[in-house]
Amino acid sequence: MFSRFCLLALATVGASCTHNVHVVDQDGNPIEGANVYPVTRSFRHDPVTTNRKGTVYVRQDLPPIEHIQATKPGYTSPPLTSYHLPKPITVVLTK
Repeated sequence: MFSRFCLLALATVGASCTHNVHVVDQDGNPIEGANVYPVTRSFRHDPVTTNRKGTVYVRQDLPPIEHIQATKPGYTSPPLTSYHLPKPITVVLTK
């Protein structure tokens, strides 16, 4: 009984922390090492960095995140992207 509860709890936590931002280039290739900045109405949080699959988990924080901004040297970043889009959010950086 206890082990079933533990497995259910771990599955719930794991599902809630899935990657919700995907950064790709204009050809759809994942970009590893891109910085994704959560942006509120008043400031920009420290970045989180994408993994080799170009994905990262950006958690909702207080004050609420309104936008995200993805950057990587050598790429042009798009304007701010709404954080309220359906997840996962795909951000396209161009060369």
